[in-house]
Amino acid sequence: TVAQAYAAHTGIAYSATQASSADGASQGPTVSSAELKKVRLREIEHIQQQIAVLARYAGIDLRSDGRTAEGYQTGAQQLQTSVDNITAEFGDDLIAGVQPRFDARKIRRFDSCWNWARQDAYEWIQQTIAVCTTGVASDVDVSDEARLQQLQNRADVQLVQMLAGTAKILGASNNDALQPAIQLTQALHDACKDSLDQEPVYREFSKPMQPETHVQSTGEVKYTEKPRPSERSWAEYIQHMSCGDLDNTPPLMHLREQTESGQWTYSDMYSGAYFSGLNSIATQGISFAGKTALVTGCGRGSIGAEIVSSLLAGGAKVLATTSSYSRATTLFFENLYRTHGSRGSELVVVPFNQGSVQDIENLVSHVYGKSGSELNWNLDYVFPFAAVSDIGSTLTNLGSRSELAQRVILTNVLRLLGRIKAAKE
Repeated sequence: TVAQAYAAHTGIAYSATQASSADGASQGPTVSSAELKKVRLREIEHIQQQIAVLARYAGIDLRSDGRTAEGYQTGAQQLQTSVDNITAEFGDDLIAGVQPRFDARKIRRFDSCWNWARQDAYEWIQQTIAVCTTGVASDVDVSDEARLQQLQNRADVQLVQMLAGTAKILGASNNDALQPAIQLTQALHDACKDSLDQEPVYREFSKPMQPETHVQSTGEVKYTEKPRPSERSWAEYIQHMSCGDLDNTPPLMHLREQTESGQWTYSDMYSGAYFSGLNSIATQGISFAGKTALVTGCGRGSIGAEIVSSLLAGGAKVLATTSSYSRATTLFFENLYRTHGSRGSELVVVPFNQGSVQDIENLVSHVYGKSGSELNWNLDYVFPFAAVSDIGSTLTNLGSRSELAQRVILTNVLRLLGRIKAAKE
């Protein structure tokens, strides 16, 4: 029969004998499922052979995608091996600490000190008027020298005109109670007018302080600072600091110079110039007008932030970097400029990681770049105060964080200075 002939051709075991069921009914022929699966596999193999023949005839490489995927897989394995080796060698702290953060799109610029000058002048006058009209005591000091210096540093022609107009309006009121406010306004007008031809200056108006430590009965140590009783101004403090003992020994703080023999000895000339400069800053002030500065590591409460404040008060343009860029950070710097910014000063804030070589390259390029979006500055001062704490590390347990700290405060400081030097040449 046809079934027998097909079974013989395909190698299927086939019996023509019909079996009977229990009820006597005859059953049809049966095929083994295993044999049927073999047939299906041979058909697939035959089709694949036909596809391969056709692909060779058409010049199509059916294995190209497979080989590409295998290459990717091998590359990924090699890359993972490299990452594992780098992580094992340098540690997580160093790897995380060198990630770049510089982004020119996040730069913030503050240069509107004229606006804050008008607001500060009005607040001063209004506070004085409130004292005059209500008789309520106020902590406002109309003779506040630091506040007056700050206003003079920000003065421009428009501010002088505003103060003149305010004094005229107050004088026309014929209210004797407003005389202190009128006198203040006129004094501010005269002082600001006189300062228009002068450069803004930084002066230190704080009081010299001395440390005081108390050890409680419980063992708790409390540290405070209080004004120095014998030195009520920085001029007095500097004068006392520059004096040596009665036996002609050098002052505690002094400068030395190297002699021809290689010895470092006390230099009266250099020390005198140093203390003269400090005294000039305390009494007359120092101007940074026309100067530009880069300050890294100037977060809240840091030495760098105090340096930024002083530079802004003296009229400098300052580029301040921050490794923790956020809204709170930008508000801190905005308030810093609002408090200390002066005529001609500018504060530029940019995210930056001093541990990243990429950030150093991008920062210096942005400072010296001449495109419209870049600063095009030629730095006069560099204060690399960025640092990473590494408390508790000793010779026997130097780790990943120790390497990061050395990279930030030493290696990359040299890199930064080197890139700036190259940009200047």
